[in-house]
Amino acid sequence: MNRAIPLFDWAFSQGDKPAIITDDNSYTFAELRDAILSAAAALAGQICTGTRVGLYIDSTPNFVIYQYATFYLGGVVVPLNRAMHENEVIDSITHLGIVLLVSDTPIDLSAASASSYVVDGEFHNLHLSANAPEMVTLDIDDPALLLQTSGSTGRPKGVQLTIRNLVANYDPTYRWIGVGNHDVILLTLPIFNTYALNQGVNMMAMTGATVRLLRRFSPENMRRAFADSQPTFLPLVPTMLTRLYKERVVYDRPITVGIGAAASPAQIALDAWEVFPQAFVFFGYGLTEGTAIASQNRVGTKHSNNGDFLSAGRVVPGVSVKLAPSDEPDGRGEILIGGDSVFSAYVGTTEERPVVDGWLHTGDIGAFDGERLRIVDRKRELIIRGGQNIYPGEIERLLSSHEAVLEVAVVGAPEPDLGEVPVAFVVLRNGHAPHPAELIEWMRPQAAAFKIPAALHIVDVMPKTPTGKIRKLDLRAIIAAGKDK
Repeated sequence: MNRAIPLFDWAFSQGDKPAIITDDNSYTFAELRDAILSAAAALAGQICTGTRVGLYIDSTPNFVIYQYATFYLGGVVVPLNRAMHENEVIDSITHLGIVLLVSDTPIDLSAASASSYVVDGEFHNLHLSANAPEMVTLDIDDPALLLQTSGSTGRPKGVQLTIRNLVANYDPTYRWIGVGNHDVILLTLPIFNTYALNQGVNMMAMTGATVRLLRRFSPENMRRAFADSQPTFLPLVPTMLTRLYKERVVYDRPITVGIGAAASPAQIALDAWEVFPQAFVFFGYGLTEGTAIASQNRVGTKHSNNGDFLSAGRVVPGVSVKLAPSDEPDGRGEILIGGDSVFSAYVGTTEERPVVDGWLHTGDIGAFDGERLRIVDRKRELIIRGGQNIYPGEIERLLSSHEAVLEVAVVGAPEPDLGEVPVAFVVLRNGHAPHPAELIEWMRPQAAAFKIPAALHIVDVMPKTPTGKIRKLDLRAIIAAGKDK
């Protein structure tokens, strides 16, 4: 068993088909396989079964080459955010136990106990090596990926995923979404992220589809990719969709658009159909500790949809979801995930694996409406105002339904008498300029008095992680520093 086998099979059966298309070049499955073998030959003396290999490589074909060369040799791929500074890379090497760093830029590792391999040359300059070793055979419970959590709630942790995890959750994703060999996947997400690895790179390996790879997201780059490759599947995060909407980008061809990696308010689907009038839209819910996807809301097209813009949809096959018992209203409780997609271990932290009797405690609060899972909020983000429980997500969903609101985040702020009060941060849509007091008054008839924010701040931008999640820690820091006054 080896993660490189499916991709190599496509190189045998459709070697001349483009696997990866960039702005400058097109590379076939056979060329990709040959480059992987060359990279494996170069790294063979430094990687053995279980070796943790950090990939500090930009969103280029080189990332895919060295990812699969590491798989081929039995190593564990540790994708690193290419936007990190050198000291952050060294910190990741130390706390994640990386033995070899493969990078596309020199890094001084004198302060780290790891060796370095600098990628020299572009993909098309790597030729088949006659010295490539045999592919390593692994067991299903051997580790394959070590991913860092997004860091939206603190210092990132290493989440170790085994081959079993990936077989259970990465590999069937294309069936859940409906992507096949004929599709063109436009990948503009940062390639180190699990969302991109699953719904871009791994989906190419599983289906033999072509990936149109963008090194950087921008509305102009997207326009060019739409014109030159006519993609049929596009995984996005809401912040990307928001930029396309604001720049009035329109791609009027049939396409499936996935929106994940952050909370997706109802307005997001409507914005998606403005940018992609013929799109089939779906939302996904999941977390790194659950490998990837737990549920999927297949909303549909603009003229034929399920009308459900708020739920996380139905649980995907092979994943079990239940709610922990609680005294909360409407049966809500902490979401627990079971099955082969539950991660194997944390790395680089003393935090215990939040798994009890095989059930992953997600920290998310949810409820079931029939078979459809509804995400209420993060358990750790619960605000207790004078003994009353407030879930920020409820306030965020209400505010996001206002025509003037583009983005919203609600956090708790200390209050001497009540303990905590909710405070809202809002980014407005172009052409709208309501006063904060107007938005507060608009909310009053629609929410209980204790849920109304004690303050509402209009901001130009939200602080975000590389995958588009709002960094609520930064918003709390703004409040603590008194900069929200």
